[in-house]
Amino acid sequence: MSVSATLSAREVRRLRPPREPVDPWRPLGVSFERERPPAPPGAPPGAPVDAVTVFLAGAECPYTCVFCDLWRFTLEGPTPAGSIPAQLRRALDKARGELGEERLGRAHLKLYNASNFFDPRAVPQEDDEALLKLLGAVNGSADGAWAPTVVVECHPKLVGDRCRHYAEALRGRLEVALGLETIHPTATGRLGKGSLPEDFDRAVERLTAWGARARAFVLVGAPFVPREEAVAWAVRSVEHAVAAGARTVALIPVRPGNGALEHLAAEGHFQAPTLTDLEEALDGCLASAAVRTAGAVVAADLWDLEVFSSCAACLSER
Repeated sequence: MSVSATLSAREVRRLRPPREPVDPWRPLGVSFERERPPAPPGAPPGAPVDAVTVFLAGAECPYTCVFCDLWRFTLEGPTPAGSIPAQLRRALDKARGELGEERLGRAHLKLYNASNFFDPRAVPQEDDEALLKLLGAVNGSADGAWAPTVVVECHPKLVGDRCRHYAEALRGRLEVALGLETIHPTATGRLGKGSLPEDFDRAVERLTAWGARARAFVLVGAPFVPREEAVAWAVRSVEHAVAAGARTVALIPVRPGNGALEHLAAEGHFQAPTLTDLEEALDGCLASAAVRTAGAVVAADLWDLEVFSSCAACLSER
Protein backbone atom coordinates (compact mmCIF):
# COMPACT_ATOMS: atom_id res chain seq x y z
CA MET A 1 0.00 0.00 0.00
CA SER A 2 1.46 3.39 -0.93
CA VAL A 3 1.88 6.30 1.44
CA SER A 4 -1.19 8.01 -0.04
CA ALA A 5 -3.39 4.91 0.08
CA THR A 6 -5.79 3.79 2.76
CA LEU A 7 -8.02 0.79 3.36
CA SER A 8 -11.51 0.54 1.89
CA ALA A 9 -14.48 -0.16 4.17
CA ARG A 10 -14.66 -3.70 2.77
CA GLU A 11 -10.98 -4.30 3.55
CA VAL A 12 -11.35 -2.91 7.09
CA ARG A 13 -14.25 -5.28 7.74
CA ARG A 14 -12.40 -8.25 6.25
CA LEU A 15 -9.48 -7.72 8.65
CA ARG A 16 -11.66 -7.69 11.77
CA PRO A 17 -11.56 -10.34 14.49
CA PRO A 18 -14.93 -11.77 15.69
CA ARG A 19 -17.32 -9.41 17.47
CA GLU A 20 -18.67 -9.90 21.01
CA PRO A 21 -22.22 -11.25 21.59
CA VAL A 22 -24.62 -8.40 22.37
CA ASP A 23 -28.10 -8.46 23.93
CA PRO A 24 -30.14 -5.54 22.52
CA TRP A 25 -32.44 -5.52 25.56
CA ARG A 26 -29.74 -4.96 28.19
CA PRO A 27 -27.19 -2.14 28.40
CA LEU A 28 -23.59 -3.20 27.90
CA GLY A 29 -22.70 -1.50 31.16
CA VAL A 30 -23.17 1.47 33.48
CA SER A 31 -20.26 3.37 35.00
CA PHE A 32 -20.11 6.03 37.70
CA GLU A 33 -17.45 8.71 37.86
CA ARG A 34 -16.83 12.32 38.74
CA GLU A 35 -16.37 14.75 35.87
CA ARG A 36 -15.30 18.37 35.91
CA PRO A 37 -17.73 20.57 33.95
CA PRO A 38 -16.44 23.33 31.64
CA ALA A 39 -16.26 26.83 33.10
CA PRO A 40 -17.25 30.13 31.50
CA PRO A 41 -14.29 31.64 29.60
CA GLY A 42 -11.81 33.17 32.04
CA ALA A 43 -13.52 31.66 35.12
CA PRO A 44 -11.89 29.12 37.46
CA PRO A 45 -12.77 25.46 36.88
CA GLY A 46 -15.95 24.17 38.50
CA ALA A 47 -16.11 21.41 41.08
CA PRO A 48 -16.44 17.82 39.80
CA VAL A 49 -19.97 16.46 39.47
CA ASP A 50 -21.46 12.98 39.27
CA ALA A 51 -21.54 11.50 35.77
CA VAL A 52 -23.39 8.32 34.87
CA THR A 53 -22.32 6.70 31.61
CA VAL A 54 -24.69 4.18 30.02
CA PHE A 55 -23.19 1.96 27.33
CA LEU A 56 -26.10 1.08 25.06
CA ALA A 57 -26.25 -1.93 22.74
CA GLY A 58 -27.32 -1.16 19.18
CA ALA A 59 -26.52 -1.23 15.49
CA GLU A 60 -23.06 -0.60 14.15
CA CYS A 61 -22.02 2.79 12.82
CA PRO A 62 -22.42 3.09 9.01
CA TYR A 63 -18.98 4.69 8.75
CA THR A 64 -15.99 2.35 8.80
CA CYS A 65 -13.07 4.13 10.48
CA VAL A 66 -9.72 2.34 10.24
CA PHE A 67 -9.01 3.01 13.94
CA CYS A 68 -12.36 1.96 15.40
CA ASP A 69 -12.86 -1.03 17.68
CA LEU A 70 -16.31 -0.10 19.00
CA TRP A 71 -18.03 -2.28 16.37
CA ARG A 72 -17.09 -5.26 18.58
CA PHE A 73 -19.95 -4.30 20.91
CA THR A 74 -22.67 -3.66 18.33
CA LEU A 75 -25.40 -5.67 16.60
CA GLU A 76 -24.95 -6.93 13.05
CA GLY A 77 -28.44 -5.73 12.10
CA PRO A 78 -30.61 -2.72 13.05
CA THR A 79 -31.51 -2.03 16.66
CA PRO A 80 -34.98 -3.44 17.54
CA ALA A 81 -37.62 -0.80 18.26
CA GLY A 82 -38.22 -0.44 21.97
CA SER A 83 -34.88 -1.86 23.02
CA ILE A 84 -33.04 1.42 23.68
CA PRO A 85 -35.73 2.71 26.11
CA ALA A 86 -35.71 -0.72 27.79
CA GLN A 87 -31.94 -0.55 28.22
CA LEU A 88 -32.12 2.99 29.57
CA ARG A 89 -34.76 2.04 32.15
CA ARG A 90 -32.55 -0.78 33.42
CA ALA A 91 -29.56 1.56 33.57
CA LEU A 92 -31.47 4.25 35.46
CA ASP A 93 -32.72 1.68 37.96
CA LYS A 94 -29.12 0.65 38.57
CA ALA A 95 -28.05 4.29 38.90
CA ARG A 96 -30.79 4.95 41.46
CA GLY A 97 -29.52 2.05 43.53
CA GLU A 98 -25.96 3.36 43.31
CA LEU A 99 -26.54 7.11 43.79
CA GLY A 100 -30.05 7.49 45.19
CA GLU A 101 -32.84 9.50 43.57
CA GLU A 102 -31.60 12.94 44.66
CA ARG A 103 -27.99 12.44 43.49
CA LEU A 104 -29.13 10.87 40.24
CA GLY A 105 -31.26 13.94 39.56
CA ARG A 106 -28.12 16.11 39.70
CA ALA A 107 -25.88 13.73 37.75
CA HIS A 108 -24.84 14.29 34.18
CA LEU A 109 -26.00 11.43 31.98
CA LYS A 110 -23.92 10.10 29.09
CA LEU A 111 -25.53 7.73 26.59
CA TYR A 112 -22.88 6.06 24.45
CA ASN A 113 -24.03 3.51 21.88
CA ALA A 114 -20.74 2.79 20.04
CA SER A 115 -22.40 4.37 17.00
CA ASN A 116 -24.50 7.47 16.31
CA PHE A 117 -27.43 8.40 18.51
CA PHE A 118 -29.23 10.15 15.66
CA ASP A 119 -28.86 7.32 13.16
CA PRO A 120 -32.34 5.71 13.00
CA ARG A 121 -30.77 2.31 12.38
CA ALA A 122 -28.92 2.57 15.70
CA VAL A 123 -31.62 4.38 17.72
CA PRO A 124 -35.04 3.90 16.09
CA GLN A 125 -36.81 7.19 15.59
CA GLU A 126 -40.10 5.75 16.87
CA ASP A 127 -38.45 5.50 20.31
CA ASP A 128 -37.73 9.23 20.56
CA GLU A 129 -40.71 10.21 22.68
CA ALA A 130 -40.17 7.32 25.11
CA LEU A 131 -36.52 8.30 25.44
CA LEU A 132 -37.32 11.97 25.91
CA LYS A 133 -39.79 11.07 28.63
CA LEU A 134 -37.12 9.04 30.41
CA LEU A 135 -34.60 11.86 30.05
CA GLY A 136 -36.90 14.61 31.22
CA ALA A 137 -38.71 16.45 28.45
CA VAL A 138 -40.00 20.00 28.92
CA ASN A 139 -43.54 18.88 28.14
CA GLY A 140 -44.88 15.88 30.00
CA SER A 141 -43.82 14.13 33.16
CA ALA A 142 -40.61 12.10 33.26
CA ASP A 143 -40.44 8.59 34.63
CA GLY A 144 -36.64 8.51 34.47
CA ALA A 145 -34.00 11.13 35.26
CA TRP A 146 -34.07 14.93 35.08
CA ALA A 147 -30.43 15.18 34.08
CA PRO A 148 -29.01 18.72 33.90
CA THR A 149 -26.91 17.53 30.95
CA VAL A 150 -27.57 14.62 28.58
CA VAL A 151 -24.57 13.65 26.46
CA VAL A 152 -24.91 11.49 23.35
CA GLU A 153 -22.39 10.62 20.63
CA CYS A 154 -22.88 11.22 16.93
CA HIS A 155 -21.07 11.59 13.63
CA PRO A 156 -20.81 15.29 12.63
CA LYS A 157 -22.79 14.72 9.43
CA LEU A 158 -25.76 13.24 11.33
CA VAL A 159 -26.30 16.36 13.45
CA GLY A 160 -29.58 17.51 11.91
CA ASP A 161 -33.28 18.03 12.59
CA ARG A 162 -33.63 15.04 14.92
CA CYS A 163 -30.79 16.33 17.05
CA ARG A 164 -32.42 19.76 17.14
CA HIS A 165 -35.67 18.16 18.34
CA TYR A 166 -33.83 16.65 21.33
CA ALA A 167 -32.09 19.93 22.06
CA GLU A 168 -35.41 21.76 22.17
CA ALA A 169 -37.40 19.06 23.97
CA LEU A 170 -35.06 18.28 26.86
CA ARG A 171 -35.45 20.18 30.10
CA GLY A 172 -31.69 19.83 30.63
CA ARG A 173 -28.98 20.73 28.15
CA LEU A 174 -28.14 18.41 25.26
CA GLU A 175 -24.44 17.84 24.66
CA VAL A 176 -23.25 15.94 21.60
CA ALA A 177 -19.85 14.23 21.52
CA LEU A 178 -18.34 14.47 18.05
CA GLY A 179 -15.27 12.73 16.70
CA LEU A 180 -12.85 15.34 15.39
CA GLU A 181 -10.06 12.72 15.63
CA THR A 182 -7.27 14.81 14.09
CA ILE A 183 -6.75 17.88 11.96
CA HIS A 184 -3.54 16.51 10.41
CA PRO A 185 -3.98 17.60 6.77
CA THR A 186 -3.11 14.29 5.10
CA ALA A 187 -4.48 11.90 7.75
CA THR A 188 -8.02 13.30 7.90
CA GLY A 189 -9.07 11.96 4.49
CA ARG A 190 -7.59 8.48 5.07
CA LEU A 191 -9.31 7.44 8.28
CA GLY A 192 -12.51 6.17 6.62
CA LYS A 193 -14.57 8.53 8.75
CA GLY A 194 -16.39 10.28 5.95
CA SER A 195 -15.95 13.71 7.48
CA LEU A 196 -13.33 16.44 7.68
CA PRO A 197 -12.60 19.11 10.30
CA GLU A 198 -14.92 21.54 8.53
CA ASP A 199 -17.81 19.07 9.01
CA PHE A 200 -17.01 19.05 12.72
CA ASP A 201 -17.00 22.85 12.76
CA ARG A 202 -20.40 23.05 11.05
CA ALA A 203 -21.90 20.54 13.48
CA VAL A 204 -20.65 22.56 16.47
CA GLU A 205 -22.08 25.71 14.91
CA ARG A 206 -25.50 24.05 14.57
CA LEU A 207 -25.45 22.76 18.12
CA THR A 208 -24.55 26.18 19.48
CA ALA A 209 -27.39 27.79 17.53
CA TRP A 210 -29.83 25.27 19.07
CA GLY A 211 -28.66 25.97 22.62
CA ALA A 212 -26.83 22.63 22.80
CA ARG A 213 -23.20 22.04 23.64
CA ALA A 214 -20.46 20.06 21.87
CA ARG A 215 -17.68 17.88 23.20
CA ALA A 216 -14.97 16.34 21.06
CA PHE A 217 -12.98 13.15 20.74
CA VAL A 218 -9.35 13.63 19.66
CA LEU A 219 -6.98 10.76 18.90
CA VAL A 220 -3.47 10.41 20.26
CA GLY A 221 -1.44 8.39 17.76
CA ALA A 222 -3.85 8.62 14.81
CA PRO A 223 -2.96 6.46 11.79
CA PHE A 224 -1.08 8.30 9.01
CA VAL A 225 0.25 10.90 11.46
CA PRO A 226 4.06 10.58 11.71
CA ARG A 227 5.04 8.98 15.01
CA GLU A 228 7.30 11.86 16.05
CA GLU A 229 4.47 14.37 15.44
CA ALA A 230 1.67 12.47 17.20
CA VAL A 231 1.64 14.51 20.42
CA ALA A 232 1.91 17.88 18.68
CA TRP A 233 -0.97 17.08 16.31
CA ALA A 234 -3.13 15.86 19.18
CA VAL A 235 -2.63 19.19 20.97
CA ARG A 236 -3.32 21.17 17.79
CA SER A 237 -6.47 19.16 17.21
CA VAL A 238 -7.71 19.89 20.73
CA GLU A 239 -7.05 23.59 20.20
CA HIS A 240 -9.05 23.41 16.95
CA ALA A 241 -11.96 21.70 18.72
CA VAL A 242 -11.97 24.33 21.46
CA ALA A 243 -11.75 27.20 18.97
CA ALA A 244 -14.74 25.72 17.11
CA GLY A 245 -16.77 25.76 20.33
CA ALA A 246 -16.29 22.37 22.01
CA ARG A 247 -16.23 22.80 25.79
CA THR A 248 -15.02 19.32 26.76
CA VAL A 249 -12.43 17.25 24.87
CA ALA A 250 -11.43 13.63 25.51
CA LEU A 251 -7.97 12.52 24.41
CA ILE A 252 -8.22 8.91 23.22
CA PRO A 253 -5.08 6.88 22.60
CA VAL A 254 -5.59 4.70 19.53
CA ARG A 255 -6.02 1.12 20.72
CA PRO A 256 -4.52 -1.57 18.47
CA GLY A 257 -6.27 -4.89 17.93
CA ASN A 258 -8.94 -4.23 15.31
CA GLY A 259 -7.06 -5.88 12.44
CA ALA A 260 -6.91 -2.80 10.23
CA LEU A 261 -4.41 -1.07 12.51
CA GLU A 262 -2.13 -4.09 12.47
CA HIS A 263 -2.26 -4.03 8.68
CA LEU A 264 -1.42 -0.32 8.65
CA ALA A 265 1.38 -0.87 11.16
CA ALA A 266 2.94 -3.47 8.88
CA GLU A 267 2.81 -0.94 6.04
CA GLY A 268 4.47 1.72 8.20
CA HIS A 269 1.36 3.93 8.59
CA PHE A 270 0.62 3.33 12.27
CA GLN A 271 2.51 2.89 15.50
CA ALA A 272 0.56 2.44 18.72
CA PRO A 273 0.95 5.37 21.15
CA THR A 274 2.52 4.95 24.56
CA LEU A 275 1.32 6.04 27.96
CA THR A 276 4.00 8.75 27.80
CA ASP A 277 2.43 10.07 24.57
CA LEU A 278 -0.93 10.36 26.30
CA GLU A 279 0.60 12.11 29.31
CA GLU A 280 2.53 14.54 27.13
CA ALA A 281 -0.54 15.31 25.03
CA LEU A 282 -2.58 16.01 28.16
CA ASP A 283 0.20 18.18 29.59
CA GLY A 284 0.38 20.09 26.31
CA CYS A 285 -3.35 20.75 26.34
CA LEU A 286 -3.37 21.85 29.97
CA ALA A 287 -0.53 24.28 29.18
CA SER A 288 -2.31 25.65 26.09
CA ALA A 289 -3.36 29.27 26.46
CA ALA A 290 -6.19 28.66 23.96
CA VAL A 291 -7.64 25.87 26.10
CA ARG A 292 -7.25 27.76 29.39
CA THR A 293 -8.75 30.98 28.04
CA ALA A 294 -11.83 29.14 26.75
CA GLY A 295 -12.42 27.44 30.11
CA ALA A 296 -12.55 24.08 28.31
CA VAL A 297 -11.97 20.76 30.05
CA VAL A 298 -9.52 18.29 28.52
CA ALA A 299 -9.38 14.76 29.92
CA ALA A 300 -7.50 11.58 29.07
CA ASP A 301 -9.56 8.49 28.26
CA LEU A 302 -8.39 5.63 30.50
CA TRP A 303 -10.13 2.71 28.79
CA ASP A 304 -7.69 -0.21 28.36
CA LEU A 305 -4.88 2.01 29.61
CA GLU A 306 -2.72 -1.01 30.43
CA VAL A 307 -2.34 -1.61 26.68
CA PHE A 308 -0.18 1.52 26.43
CA SER A 309 1.99 0.98 29.50
CA SER A 310 5.36 -0.77 29.44
CA CYS A 311 5.59 -0.96 33.24
CA ALA A 312 2.83 -2.63 35.24
CA ALA A 313 4.43 -1.52 38.52
CA CYS A 314 4.02 2.23 37.83
CA LEU A 315 0.76 2.13 35.84
CA SER A 316 -1.56 2.82 38.78
CA GLU A 317 0.67 5.64 40.05
CA ARG A 318 0.76 7.30 36.67
